[in-house]
Amino acid sequence: MAEQAAATSRLLFRGATPHTRAEFQDVLRGLCAPFADEAQFARVLDGVAQPSAVYAPRVARLELVSRLLWGLAPLAAGGGEYEGWPLIRREITAGTDPADPLYWGEPVERDQRIVESAALGFALALAPDRLWDPLDPTERKNLADWLRACATAKAVDNNWLLFATLVDLGLRAVGEDSDERISAAAFARVDEFYRGDGWYSDGPDDAFDYYGPWAIHFYTLLHARLAKPGSPFGPERRASVTARANEFGKRFAHWLAEDGSALAFGRSLTYRFAQGSFLGALAFADVPAVGDTAAFDWGRLRGAWARHLRWWGSRPVLNGDGTLSIGYGYPSLLMSESYNAIGSPYWAFKAFLPLALPADHPFWTTPEQPLPPRAAIEPQPTAGLLLAHDHAGHVTALAALPGGRWARHGEAKYGKLAYSTAFGFSVSTRAVALEGAGVDSMLGLSDDGVHWRVRGENLAWSADADGPGVLARWQPWPDVEIETRMVFADGWHIRTHRVATARALQTAEGAFCVPYDEATSRYEAGEAAALAVTGARASGLRDLRGPHDLGVRRVGEVLRPDPNGHLLWPRTLLPVLRGELEPGEHVLTTAVYADATGDATGFTHPPTTW
Repeated sequence: MAEQAAATSRLLFRGATPHTRAEFQDVLRGLCAPFADEAQFARVLDGVAQPSAVYAPRVARLELVSRLLWGLAPLAAGGGEYEGWPLIRREITAGTDPADPLYWGEPVERDQRIVESAALGFALALAPDRLWDPLDPTERKNLADWLRACATAKAVDNNWLLFATLVDLGLRAVGEDSDERISAAAFARVDEFYRGDGWYSDGPDDAFDYYGPWAIHFYTLLHARLAKPGSPFGPERRASVTARANEFGKRFAHWLAEDGSALAFGRSLTYRFAQGSFLGALAFADVPAVGDTAAFDWGRLRGAWARHLRWWGSRPVLNGDGTLSIGYGYPSLLMSESYNAIGSPYWAFKAFLPLALPADHPFWTTPEQPLPPRAAIEPQPTAGLLLAHDHAGHVTALAALPGGRWARHGEAKYGKLAYSTAFGFSVSTRAVALEGAGVDSMLGLSDDGVHWRVRGENLAWSADADGPGVLARWQPWPDVEIETRMVFADGWHIRTHRVATARALQTAEGAFCVPYDEATSRYEAGEAAALAVTGARASGLRDLRGPHDLGVRRVGEVLRPDPNGHLLWPRTLLPVLRGELEPGEHVLTTAVYADATGDATGFTHPPTTW
């Protein structure tokens, strides 16, 4: 009993399954409980055994305090109470007072302080009675001056440009001066990132990930609701932002599984249920009110949002003190970014934006409904994705994503051949040995049998439901060129790799990982095939070697990858096909099987045409 209670205490929602507005308010208050008690708050803030980020500890302290506001400000705006506001205000007044030992410091170019200023501006606009009104004149001046300094500091040329617009929004809401020219320039520049059909690139170079929905769309939808007449965000921009978000909503629906899980790919995945913040922003800006052309009606929107949060609610992601851990499906630093500190995961609180809506709002009065009807296969060529929905309600995406390789483990977060709501993915854990190379959903290559390379940047890429499917050209060495084509076929997906190499290579191609359990996992491997099954997850692959390349023989193997490298499960099994290539031209064709109910019977019947 004690062991079960301890396990439940690590679950995000501690066993709760919220459905109503009041229940979601309680969930948020529970997650903020460590910061309502002065002694515990101090222990969290002053902890010496905390992981570090590229920025200073005092900025990490700012990050923790500011990101709580993404949830607490909507809670307050919706009439919800939280007893920890005095402690939050005390941290903010100290952090913005240049004479205080806890002063956060002056923002500089491309500074994390710029990022965190956005949450403060947002909170001023949404809940001034909690954050601004209780301050004395000196405290107000310090806060406003510090925010203005953040708004004028040079930001990264991507979603960061919108942080100044939220500072402007907040300062205007409390009657403080703000330079509207900064916001006008930011909105104009971000418009240049728009690629059509609802897609924003996160910056001038093509980069498509969750920074479209949880950053650019999210921030502009906040303005659509909160901007006052006379601001740089006028009626024409409001109409444009709403229409673009609605268009993207039609694409985003394909990133969601019926059980509430979302497609994991890209950087910053420790932000977890921020994946659902776009859904909350659609509600906040009344986007479903556009009528028959809406991506979601109210019931489907509420259902998608609530299922997503409940899915996360059953994950063991809390630290022992009740704070959010760094990681994804469980605590793990291996998948983190260089800019992740103890407060970083609270970016997820953006998902609580609907708590700002009143109890009689259609979002809260309309019963939850399933996701909108979706095509079985959905091409999203702008982002290099081809998505399919399986019989269990899960999503698989064949991918040729551009950009993102600069991020830590960028080759895993952007370079996998396939991503899945049911199977997740792994990052590499060490520089040597196949078990640490993270070759799930990858073609791994080695010229020494020790060090492994996988797909990094695509030299060229496309994605279409017809014809070639997903097509990518990549070059792991200057003298090795690979063209990979992927299509869906009868519940499988087929990968065809055309390899031109001037050097001898070992190859290891991976399916999806499954969780590993000594008592229940089963696996088999042999000539040209490998399969692993644990519980409700079955994954395998077959070599479809044909007469065009009889010289390439691949053998199946099931690996035990290094622990803690996978997003969802700390221990895994990975079916792979291993082979050797002599210098020359070769074709490798692979059929990949994945079933999210654990049914492996279909593995004996690979596709014969594709």
